[in-house]
Amino acid sequence: MNAKEITAYLTTPAIEVLTFDTIDSTNTAAKRLIANGEITGTNALIANEQSAGYGRHGRSFYSPDATGLYLTVIQPLKQIKASPGLITTGIATVAAETLSNQLAVEVGIKWVNDLYYQERKVAGILVEQVEDATTSYLVIGFGLNLLTNTFPKGLANKAGALLTNVEVNRASLTAALIEAFIGYFESDSSAILARYRARSLVIGEYVELLLGQEKLKGRVKAINDQAGLVIETSTGQEKTLYAGEITKLYMTDWTVS
Repeated sequence: MNAKEITAYLTTPAIEVLTFDTIDSTNTAAKRLIANGEITGTNALIANEQSAGYGRHGRSFYSPDATGLYLTVIQPLKQIKASPGLITTGIATVAAETLSNQLAVEVGIKWVNDLYYQERKVAGILVEQVEDATTSYLVIGFGLNLLTNTFPKGLANKAGALLTNVEVNRASLTAALIEAFIGYFESDSSAILARYRARSLVIGEYVELLLGQEKLKGRVKAINDQAGLVIETSTGQEKTLYAGEITKLYMTDWTVS
């Protein structure tokens, strides 16, 4: 998959597409380009393989050759109309919708922005803000286990592939994701939360969360209009969280271990 193949499917003008056979990380490369003053508008970086892919909290993202889709979109902050507080939520939503529409699979979202298929994580999203001497940019990293069916120890019981033994036009899918991200940037984001909630895997379910060093167990009551997670804890308290990580999803009750 090369830049020419991807560009052929793009209808949005003025997107600079860069492709790499292998790279340390598309997000890291994006930040290098910004630091060197080489970015002037919307850019997309795509790699067939990453040697040092990473996600939230600096965790390694397994990125083997040819079986995944590793994408970073760079957008000047001044060109983004969507609510700053709903960028991560919105990107997760449009990514899930695009994958579902393009590949005829039903992709769900685990708060905040992990994409799941058949109870396995298939994609992660990382949003970073980076500045050069004059401009602020959003750097949106998206890593997808498209056909990846073998994972390192520690991931094998958590991660999964979105597809198995299916031919995929990766250039067309990549272009669709790029345009979905940019389309969301240019929207007012007013309708995104209803779409996000419709794909949520956690509303009404019992979860365990890690908030710093604190562990919480409870039932998710709602996702509020600021994308906060409203939970009733196992002690009967109601809390709204804007940070943290769901480490377990029970789907029965919080007494399950």
